Amino acid sequence: MNSTICRTKTVNLGKPILIPCLIPVKHKSTPNCINVPFIVNSKCYKVTAISFGSPHGAVFVDDVDSVDVQKAGPALGTHSLFPKGANIVFIQVLTREAIKARLWHLEKGESDFTAEAVCVSGVTAIMLHKILTDKAKVYMGENVFQVEPDRRTNEVYLTGPADLLEVQYV
Repeated sequence: MNSTICRTKTVNLGKPILIPCLIPVKHKSTPNCINVPFIVNSKCYKVTAISFGSPHGAVFVDDVDSVDVQKAGPALGTHSLFPKGANIVFIQVLTREAIKARLWHLEKGESDFTAEAVCVSGVTAIMLHKILTDKAKVYMGENVFQVEPDRRTNEVYLTGPADLLEVQYV
């Protein structure tokens, strides 16, 4: 049995942006773009628009492994409602505390993870009460992360493998 010790690191990704004009997403019917139907390829996806600096669309699905990320990702990420495009995260609820997510990145196609996409997944799951605790365990790529919003400051903390987070947040 191979037992390696994985160092973890916690980083502060700041506050999530939900205001449509700041994401940006074209949306006028409610104050935020939450579970809004986007029709692509004759299929309806309920998209929640959120950002920690770059636009993301979060979509809950029954089985994240069965999603054709290469087809659905670009169709949603380049949808006219995202005027500058968006990264798309497909999310499956595993338990009351854990989710699994896959990312289609606007510039790279399907990607293992970005710290921002992990936080988008966790925060959206908590915000929509898909996760019933104050922190979310997020499985993305081959990694496990913890997303924990601070309800007092609204800032979001991400804990995960130090070698991955140090590359993005030195």
